[in-house]
Amino acid sequence: MENSQQLESTKNSGLPNEVSCSRPGPERQKMLGTVLILISATAFGFMAIFAKYAYSAKLNIQTMLSLRFLIASSVMWMVVFIKKEDPRVERKQLLALAGLGAMGYGLMSTFFFSAVELIPASITAILLYTYPVIVTVLSAWVYKEAITRYKIISLIISSIGLVMVVGVIFDGLNFLGVFYGGMAAVVYSLYIIFSNKLVGKISPVMMATYVMTAAAVVFNIVGWSTGKINLNISVQGWLAVLGIAVISSVIAILTFFQGLKLVGPSKTSIISTIEPVITILAAYFLFSEKLTLMQTAGAGLIIAAIVLLQRDKR
Repeated sequence: MENSQQLESTKNSGLPNEVSCSRPGPERQKMLGTVLILISATAFGFMAIFAKYAYSAKLNIQTMLSLRFLIASSVMWMVVFIKKEDPRVERKQLLALAGLGAMGYGLMSTFFFSAVELIPASITAILLYTYPVIVTVLSAWVYKEAITRYKIISLIISSIGLVMVVGVIFDGLNFLGVFYGGMAAVVYSLYIIFSNKLVGKISPVMMATYVMTAAAVVFNIVGWSTGKINLNISVQGWLAVLGIAVISSVIAILTFFQGLKLVGPSKTSIISTIEPVITILAAYFLFSEKLTLMQTAGAGLIIAAIVLLQRDKR
């Protein structure tokens, strides 16, 4: 009799017999968020690998970026249709998402590639990956996130590891290039901060869809109006573009927004420092590029910083 009453109670509550709550607890949410950001960083990390194949197939930057976001946004709208997502968002939210796509990706990409033209890629990477510090400070100011000892120690360890991974060359440094690299970090930091304001209000699928659509519009308008888009592309070139669009855009941005929703902006930015490690490891295995002992140690420090961050309860 008692068992039948318990079953009836469970039935009336609308919950499964063995599961009383489908929502994961805070610790599981944090772990899931960390895994999602690691997937995102891995997908972003492979973008340089795909880009190398694209450059060897004679694709220029304008063609690559235009096709990247055109294909990625098309895939995302198919996902929206299949999942029957409600595409309706408020006008203010739509403008914010358009700004994230146009300004966040458009302006950041412009600054980043301009920096790469003027200064070594290692310096550009170091400058770009100052964004975890900027994001942590802005998060404390805007969202009142606690700057815990775990975050501070993780930032220090990951920053040292990053320098060891990418290396630094200061000879003949162009200060305009340094400025561009620094601005890329600032723009990307603001992108993360403003994205965090929307992740709790809009589904990650719709956020990714609108952001990529806005980026597609901007890059295609600029590319076609300047006559810099060339569609005479080899099979290798198309495969590289598809890799950038599907893996380094659709998967990377979707998991980024979902992870950001679960762990917050400062932790997201610190965990994302694993990205250059993924790039270097992939280049080592795919292109037999040199992997030094210092780079390996630096990668270990970044991984240690991510593990340490999991001890942060706030």
